[in-house]
Amino acid sequence: MDRRRIAVVAAGLVLIGGTIAVLRGTGLTGPSVTTTPVPPPPTSLTQFAGQGVVLPSSTEKPQAPERLVVQTGPQRLQLRWTGGSPGFEVRWGKDDALDHSVLVAQPLAQLNGLDDGVKYRVEVRSVDQFGRRSAPTAGSGTPVTDRSSDDKYALLDRFDQANAPDPTRWRLATRENCARATPGQGDDARRLVISSNCAAAPVALRSRTPFALADADELGRFVVETDAPGVDGELFLDLVPGPVSTVSGTPAEQVSDRAVDAPGLPPGSVRARIASSAGSTTAQVLVAPGTPRIAPTGEQPHPVPAAKLGISQRWEVVLRRDGVRVLRDGALVAKGEVAPQWTEATALVSIVGPSGERVHVDLVGFVGKPAATPPLVPPPPIRADLGAAPPTTTANPKLVPDVLGGRLRMTIVHTDGSGVAPQFNALIGNSVTVPLRPAVPDTAWRADSGYPVVADLPPESLALLGPDDHLTVSVLPPSPMRIQLSHVDLELVPRPGAPTVAPPSTPTEALNGVELDLARVNGKVLDASGQPIPDGKPLQRGRLVLDVVLDGLEGRRTTARLPGLAGFTVRLDGDEVAGVPTTVDGPAVAGQWRLALNTGSLSAGPHMIEVKAFSTESSTRPSSAFVSFFVAE
Repeated sequence: MDRRRIAVVAAGLVLIGGTIAVLRGTGLTGPSVTTTPVPPPPTSLTQFAGQGVVLPSSTEKPQAPERLVVQTGPQRLQLRWTGGSPGFEVRWGKDDALDHSVLVAQPLAQLNGLDDGVKYRVEVRSVDQFGRRSAPTAGSGTPVTDRSSDDKYALLDRFDQANAPDPTRWRLATRENCARATPGQGDDARRLVISSNCAAAPVALRSRTPFALADADELGRFVVETDAPGVDGELFLDLVPGPVSTVSGTPAEQVSDRAVDAPGLPPGSVRARIASSAGSTTAQVLVAPGTPRIAPTGEQPHPVPAAKLGISQRWEVVLRRDGVRVLRDGALVAKGEVAPQWTEATALVSIVGPSGERVHVDLVGFVGKPAATPPLVPPPPIRADLGAAPPTTTANPKLVPDVLGGRLRMTIVHTDGSGVAPQFNALIGNSVTVPLRPAVPDTAWRADSGYPVVADLPPESLALLGPDDHLTVSVLPPSPMRIQLSHVDLELVPRPGAPTVAPPSTPTEALNGVELDLARVNGKVLDASGQPIPDGKPLQRGRLVLDVVLDGLEGRRTTARLPGLAGFTVRLDGDEVAGVPTTVDGPAVAGQWRLALNTGSLSAGPHMIEVKAFSTESSTRPSSAFVSFFVAE
């Protein structure tokens, strides 16, 4: 890890807010512009105390973590331990190498991208607020993928192939440029990464293979291993009896011991919703209003443990003749007194989370009756819009070859209130008009809910335009209304005997990288005795105590890993009065410190303190907090 000391050095590039600004010639003449290079933030600090400032100090090393448990899994190890330190350093490697390390603030970690059948040594150390390390607590584990039950699955995907997600099996439904599904790289190897750049925009991974029920007491089982929903998000496991790509439906109430009506869900749907927020996680079974209930069973669900960042869990939606059950790592956490009235459904894994989120999927499996995956014909790019497109005349239109037609899937969102769904049509190209029908009959037409529709396209409508050979789709409402298209997808039907077309390659680069942020800085001014100052009460001259807290878990939503903490500085009314390094044995992670400041020379009135934390990693932005206070007359 780079812990170099950086002075004020001219860098040759202008670094402004983390962006390199490059000056380019415009061809205009005029006076030259001189810029002053801004130095990068320091990655180490020197202890400094201004006049009258008393810095915190400590000499005792922290206690070593206790009760380390190493749980093996497919290409991964999960580590759990106990300890009250603000941070921990985890190191691991094959044999005795210990050539990987990570800093975390929670007493657990998941190590991914490991090799099955290889023994890994792990060490965990407590890290205090000054970067002092405890003695290590050691353990070991050998990752293993249990394939003994693979033959019970009608579909099983571990997403460990180079082209994950396999386009013959999966389609990703999201707003344009909002999310991407890619194979994991490095420490995330052999798993699927879903990266998102749009806050609260649903992302759905749709199986092209139908989910089919067996003729047994257990009709089917929908299994997903993932680290979603994280600490602030939602995970939906949907089974919908119709050709949908996205669905809506979330009630306001949170109930886990019975099925809950969710307006907007298509009739017959079964949705397991797992939601995390404010340190708690809930699970429930959702169904469309009017779904018949059956006699409830006497089983009582267990409370759902709070989700942790970066830790995979196994979720199972079990469909039985006597009701629906939701399991987390084998424990019952929700149930519903409903039974499916269909034999085949579309399976969706949907995720809603913060912008910049990265969710990992380790496995998706169906237990039930085997169903055939339809052959894939890669569809052309689609340009969809509202209203008829300007006419385009082509003497000999280029048609999609070797197909019998296709099925268009689309989701319409409107704000015109609820009621009876209008009849929409779609103009394909500028020559063929087809009706759009609900993907699931009797789906409610509700404001701000997705309304999934489908259309069957004849082969002569599949005329390709432009140099990119795209297909235009124009949605034609019966009257002017406020609507938008949230998703458009096309499944083509190949002509029997048509030559096989290679599936398209999947993207390999995620939409966003793993951005490491320092622990969140909080500051509070206390009186000379270290007691809180009542709101609105001025501080008497003499001395104040500044309480500084860097919380490694507060506000963390995308990754459990934290960058190293080099230390922090304190400025009073713009003047630096203290510097506190936190790298005694290595970088700290988080912690709490108390400093005493002399206020005898301050004028009466308002004053401002800035606490600014710096990382040992040059690519990590500093983090600041501002604390105001008043000095009495």
